[in-house]
Amino acid sequence: MSILRKGNKELIKDINRYTVLNLIRERGAITRTEIAKECDFGMSTLTYILDDLQSNGLITEGKEISSTGGRRAKLIQFNSEYGFIVSVKIEEERLLFALTDLDAAIIESTEVAFEEHSSPEKIVALITENVNALCERKKISEDGLLGIGIAVSGLVDRKQGVVIRSTMLGWEKVSLVAMLAEYFPGISIFVDKNINCYTLAELWLGEGRQSSNFVCVSVGAGLGLSIVIGRQIYYGVNGGAGEFGHTTLYPNGYQCHCGQKGCLEMYASEFYFRNRVKELKSEPNHLADYHFDLIGQEAKNANPLAEQLMHDMGTNLGVGLRNLINTFNPEKVILAGEGLHHQELFLEETRRVAAENFFSKVEKRTEITTSLLEDTAWLQGAALLVIHQLFQVPIYEEQATLI
Repeated sequence: MSILRKGNKELIKDINRYTVLNLIRERGAITRTEIAKECDFGMSTLTYILDDLQSNGLITEGKEISSTGGRRAKLIQFNSEYGFIVSVKIEEERLLFALTDLDAAIIESTEVAFEEHSSPEKIVALITENVNALCERKKISEDGLLGIGIAVSGLVDRKQGVVIRSTMLGWEKVSLVAMLAEYFPGISIFVDKNINCYTLAELWLGEGRQSSNFVCVSVGAGLGLSIVIGRQIYYGVNGGAGEFGHTTLYPNGYQCHCGQKGCLEMYASEFYFRNRVKELKSEPNHLADYHFDLIGQEAKNANPLAEQLMHDMGTNLGVGLRNLINTFNPEKVILAGEGLHHQELFLEETRRVAAENFFSKVEKRTEITTSLLEDTAWLQGAALLVIHQLFQVPIYEEQATLI
């Protein structure tokens, strides 16, 4: 249980300092006068805070801008290279790594393959080895690495740093943060569900900058969902909100890896291709593989079976999105994931089906759009897991802080 700090001068000082710092971070460049106005601080108080931040290396003051009279104002900027983050995405058969600055901009990235269903111990060893190698290559000191953010599939207790269950990885009750902390003592480490990480990137770097209430759906090897309400990700009681892929589409349908039958994920992701290809082995134009890229390429080459698979997958996804719209009435639905590399083969059908929802009957349309972010957004979101924690106002005891 988190314990609130006692209200005293030190707490007020920290609140004021982080309020100013976060304003500078969010603005990119701002003058002292603008900060004083927005924070309602006297200039002497503000000067003390800015001098403190600058002496710690968190901000810089430099470029002058034109003035209507008097001294030319100088712009204050956040020093995004004050420290660095390593982010990791754990996939079924590979690890993706990125070194980012404190704006979540990627400096360098790499990937490492591993055998499917590798043990947590092996994955932790690979993460440790590659985080160290990445920092060594870029000459990042121990003090310069401020945190490690991890995106992983499955049910995640982000507060305890535990992967409760990941059927794709074959993991249960894996204390991932505690395992890594043995190799990185004193460094902030955070883990969350991969779609939540992507949604963090969407909130701060993409569509979310204009929207406060939306859902983000990833389509690819699986089907993920993250729900944003009032610019906050909704996690549910156990951190499991958004198991959209495990809602039932067809009772007694395809067996799902979660133990249920007929889950939406089995019909609206790469799993659908696997299931149908097995059923249609004797069909003409049989496909030897079920991965999204192969099915997509075959469909583009006018293979009728691949075209039908893409169309039907799009229909099933549309039904799922219709249910989401009917349930949450979001401002928009944002689609992401590797499946969108082939969106021209199914997205029109998905939008057509999803548009036939409850709200459309009263002419209230829900926008269904695709993410403008690159595939690196998964890693940027994992970095933002750490960055947001580091820049939170330290109102709790034992909370990681920058200064």
